[in-house]
Amino acid sequence: MFVKVIFQLILTAALFLPVFTAISGELDKIDFTALEESPVTVDDMEAYDNLRRLVTVMKLLQQLYVDQEKVSMRRLVDGALKGMLHELDPYSSYEPSTPAKSVKHGSQHLGIGIMALKSKQAGFKVICTLKDSPAAKAGVKTGDIIIKIDNKTTTGLTLEQCGQLLRGKSGTKVKLEIIRENEDDPVILEITRSEFKQASQEFKNVKMLKNKIGYIRISSFGEKSVEFMDKALKKLQKDNCRALILDLRNNPGGLVEAAIAICSRFLDKKELIITIEGRNLKKIQKIFPVKCAKYTKIPLIILINRFSASAAEIVAGCMKDHKRATLLGSRTFGKGSVQRVCKIKDNGTLRFTVANYYTPAHNIINGKGIEPDIKVPMSLKDRLELAQQLEEHPGVIYPLNKKMITDIQLERAIQVITGMLKLSEKK
Repeated sequence: MFVKVIFQLILTAALFLPVFTAISGELDKIDFTALEESPVTVDDMEAYDNLRRLVTVMKLLQQLYVDQEKVSMRRLVDGALKGMLHELDPYSSYEPSTPAKSVKHGSQHLGIGIMALKSKQAGFKVICTLKDSPAAKAGVKTGDIIIKIDNKTTTGLTLEQCGQLLRGKSGTKVKLEIIRENEDDPVILEITRSEFKQASQEFKNVKMLKNKIGYIRISSFGEKSVEFMDKALKKLQKDNCRALILDLRNNPGGLVEAAIAICSRFLDKKELIITIEGRNLKKIQKIFPVKCAKYTKIPLIILINRFSASAAEIVAGCMKDHKRATLLGSRTFGKGSVQRVCKIKDNGTLRFTVANYYTPAHNIINGKGIEPDIKVPMSLKDRLELAQQLEEHPGVIYPLNKKMITDIQLERAIQVITGMLKLSEKK
């Protein structure tokens, strides 16, 4: 009887999953209905046989597990759902409802000042710490891998969920357990959240290099990225810029709309930017340039590396396929999927992958990344040092002090684009 009741409950949830409330998607303008097929059908006997295995294990644990408090039915089901979603891909997850611990977004809730990407092994790798941030003051270093936040493992968490755990009111503390290179045991750091203002990077991230070669660095794609890009392009154009280097290294992504808008600046209106494909291949979505000022003739090199992900990969893949830019550096991260977030009333939140992004040449980004046209590899140690260096000294090739390293990728980009200009002059 118990098994039948559980089966009916889970079967009902499966059948009515499409009516759960969609909270958000990585790209708000995606037509999720176009990505879904007809209502879910369930083979009752197959579902019953498999659910019976699950319930058998749950009952066994409830009877024999050493710590009775850990084997309540709700806790076991929450754990099963977490494992189910985590098994699908690194970006799908289930988060139980925790009203007492929920974190609201607002001005009183602040981050600790790190940029991170999901590590292939476990946890989240810190790719840089912002100057004067709580994380920097507490001793968080580039290359650190965060494996626990306030004693909660980061295994199975998405980057957004990790961020929720890190955010909190000014003056409160958060404890990180970190794996650090050359340390035998995990490092424990306690960070006091506090308000800090990141210095404006606009004037640093736009430069005119030698031979009238412009340089623009975009560290992430946010709400102001397109406005910043337009200002930067106008400034460089006014200074008679002859070619452009767009630096997307260590850019973990962000708003896909911003990536599409930036691609639009360098493409004609009929050139495909990205294709979004779910299970229903009859309802593929194709995204084309938006109306904007155009810079379709200026020679362009885009710098990428292993820490370039998501929206940054959309830009890189699009520009490469249209032969609009030369990519230089190393292969990107390989995060190119669309997640849907659904709220189960009073029972937690589901995040699961509903589609993948494809470049104009129909190359999948997810799990593959974008290969550069010109490979200029760097060791992990140098990549991490450069990631921190770019926060303070973007567009600088040669060391200004003993702590800096030579930016060999930017150095090579200038050599390549200078050659392109000379060849163009001869023609």
